[in-house]
Amino acid sequence: MSREDQILSAATRLFSERSFDGVGVDAIAAAAGITGSAVYRHFSSKDEVLAALFDRLLDALLIRIGEPIDSPEEELERLIAAHVEFSIGNPELTTIWNREQATLSQVYRANIMRRQRMYIDRWIAALDANFPGHAREELAAAVRAVHGLISSDTSRREGAKRPSDIAGMLHHMARAALTALAGDRAVDAVKGA
Repeated sequence: MSREDQILSAATRLFSERSFDGVGVDAIAAAAGITGSAVYRHFSSKDEVLAALFDRLLDALLIRIGEPIDSPEEELERLIAAHVEFSIGNPELTTIWNREQATLSQVYRANIMRRQRMYIDRWIAALDANFPGHAREELAAAVRAVHGLISSDTSRREGAKRPSDIAGMLHHMARAALTALAGDRAVDAVKGA
């Protein structure tokens, strides 16, 4: 593991446990097994460490979703599966993302927001193709809600037992929640079942 990876791994654990504001550079360095000054050889500030974590998160998500699929249903399934897989596989980073976005300094915010928009736009396009007729802001709200649902398992208390098929459960719940965009058609389908 490179020194940069050691620093980011330590920061991930500490930011998740204590929050960004609750951790200093010296604590990150100690957890990485280096001195505080060694952190500054790789990162200019604690803010840059957080930005690097967000970059890694976005890289992982964008790689997981790959290129768009022509089939709207398959595209949406891929997006849900990728987000579920990432959230379950990276609970600490998911926690940091959910809790610390507003903490990110302005210096790094524009780049992170641009990259996040690429990811969100893929979701919005998939939702629009599957559930046409909604305003962009409605679809964006649906994306935020589903992402919150998917990442909700990261908030379970330490030591709490995870269901054996949490991925399948979250995937089905996300898909079911999105059917609300179908409006009355979804309600009628549920009543008819």
